[in-house]
Amino acid sequence: MKRKSRKSGGQTTTSSNQESVKSNSKSRRHAGDAVITPEPREAAPVVVGVSVSERSFAQPRHAVPRAMGKAWMRVTQDLSSKFWDGLIPMAALVLLTLTLHMIAAPVQGFWGLSGLLVYLVALLGLGVVLLNHAILQTHSEIVQAWSGLVSGSVMWFVIILSEKVGGAQVPGATILLLLVVIALVSTILWKSVFPIGVKFFVLTVFLAAVARLWVGSQQAMAGVWPVLNQTLMISGYVALGALGAVFFWIITLSRERIQRLWAALWGWFWALQVLAVFLGKLL
Repeated sequence: MKRKSRKSGGQTTTSSNQESVKSNSKSRRHAGDAVITPEPREAAPVVVGVSVSERSFAQPRHAVPRAMGKAWMRVTQDLSSKFWDGLIPMAALVLLTLTLHMIAAPVQGFWGLSGLLVYLVALLGLGVVLLNHAILQTHSEIVQAWSGLVSGSVMWFVIILSEKVGGAQVPGATILLLLVVIALVSTILWKSVFPIGVKFFVLTVFLAAVARLWVGSQQAMAGVWPVLNQTLMISGYVALGALGAVFFWIITLSRERIQRLWAALWGWFWALQVLAVFLGKLL
């Protein structure tokens, strides 16, 4: 019995020793596997009492150059197209209108009404040929639009030149009737029938008639009531401002070539009024 107790006592001591060794090894492992947490950094100081809107306006020097850079990018984007499809067509239409009027005077002075009639027939043939090019589907939309613009301006001058050949001016009622007919026909045929070149042709003749009727009526009323001379000058300045707005739109906001050609047509419309008011001669 004593031997068994001794053996059991020895076994208990050895088991306790093994448990202590295991606990020590576990504690060492935990000590070795302990995660070292970094020391917390100091938080950045926050300015108390400054709202979000104040912080957003605290750096205006960055917002202004960005806005200027975006505006400059809009101006320089497609710059060649803005000139060739917007500004140059507008200037070309104005120069063409002035040239056609300037040539009529020496032709009439050298050859009289017969020479003026030949000049009218030649311009009529030129307008028909250009209108044919505006209809042809083999050409691109830009070529058709150019042909429609030039054909419309030439045809309108043929209508004006017929006044001198016939010896009588076209009355305002006749021009108003012409505008109504063009507006009605264009409303019906604009979307379904008219190609892009015919649209430019029709709108060119229509806007030229509107400009002549508007300025001519104001000049006639100013001759009866001199007080209305101020309204004529005001309309001239309004047309000049609209011409500047068209120029600005072409440079900064236009995106497509065909849009710039439409803008060139509207610029020519306002330029006709400016020339008629400040030069005193209807075109």
